[in-house]
Amino acid sequence: MFTYGQPVKMLLRIPTNQLPVVRLLSRGNICHRRVQRQCVLSVRRLVTHSDHEQYYTLPVSFQTRTPGERMTIDVGVRDVHPVNMTPSTPLVVTAHGVPGSSQDFDAIGRQLAGHGVRVVGLDFPGFGKSRLLGQDVYRLDHSTEGKSHMLITILDALAISRVDVLIGHSAGTWLNYKAAADLHLVKSSVLLNPLGKRHHRTLRPFILVKLLGGLMRNPVFHSILYKCLPFIYKVLGFVLEEDTFPSLPIAVESVRYSNFDKMQAYAETAAAKKHPFVMAITRNDKIGEWNFAVEMAQHLEIEEGEITEFSNNNMTVGDNVGKYDDSCYRRVLLFERGGHLVHRAHEKEVVKHILQLLKVVSSHDS
Repeated sequence: MFTYGQPVKMLLRIPTNQLPVVRLLSRGNICHRRVQRQCVLSVRRLVTHSDHEQYYTLPVSFQTRTPGERMTIDVGVRDVHPVNMTPSTPLVVTAHGVPGSSQDFDAIGRQLAGHGVRVVGLDFPGFGKSRLLGQDVYRLDHSTEGKSHMLITILDALAISRVDVLIGHSAGTWLNYKAAADLHLVKSSVLLNPLGKRHHRTLRPFILVKLLGGLMRNPVFHSILYKCLPFIYKVLGFVLEEDTFPSLPIAVESVRYSNFDKMQAYAETAAAKKHPFVMAITRNDKIGEWNFAVEMAQHLEIEEGEITEFSNNNMTVGDNVGKYDDSCYRRVLLFERGGHLVHRAHEKEVVKHILQLLKVVSSHDS
């Protein structure tokens, strides 16, 4: 079980003089060995930040839009874990927004690892270390349903058969709704500045997004519009670094095919399953509207007493963690300020509720 005490020391040593093969056990340990012909996964460009944190890529074969055709992509995986990891160690998986990467959850991952939780961050195809080149972008299905298949494929490659908490941020939360509704391996969700069933302010009028996406698919227009995308995203309020520029065409695809019309049904299906969740929202989010997020919380059957409001970082309504019944735990954290990266602005509070959510999931299993 995870603990709520002081951060623990970590350890996982991978020799630097040999290319390792990493076998990730379901909710458990990581083993390494010399590369052999029968190895499970070959890991490339391994970056070891410390004894307990690795950022590496491994080849994963994805189904393309063409039936029967598959494409192999080196997927970026960021893994941070506690020293005493066992097969029963709680597992959190993160799903970034668009644009975004597993790096968006670095601080939360390290905090949770200090409490005995393993956190696996994924770079979905086209983001972070999971590079896609040119027109290969359009060979994959980047819709919410397509992202769900990608998630299953990556987890299967990592030998992960259970996710205690799936954390999504921004556009990554569309995947949260789908996973909560359909994937039994996902036991609970954390939704950070979630988007919903309606087109938020940066997507209106949506016809322009569809037009841009259509033009980007043309090889001639692609090269021209690609140069304009960083400027367009900055105008919309995104803070971009240059290394995120290659992911912008995939971000357009992901939004264009996000299945807005299915989000309410996903949320209502998850509510019927009494899927536990925590939602963290900021009122001053310049990317999405906070009331759209509350609307989705209502579809997930949030109740008035399950909303905690904060003003100037002080709690004003509700309690700190709240009680929960044996069937379901739901909580909305509504902050006055914090921008689009609520988990960075209010890291301590978000981590506290993730640990509470893990406690709930654990109690359901016992």
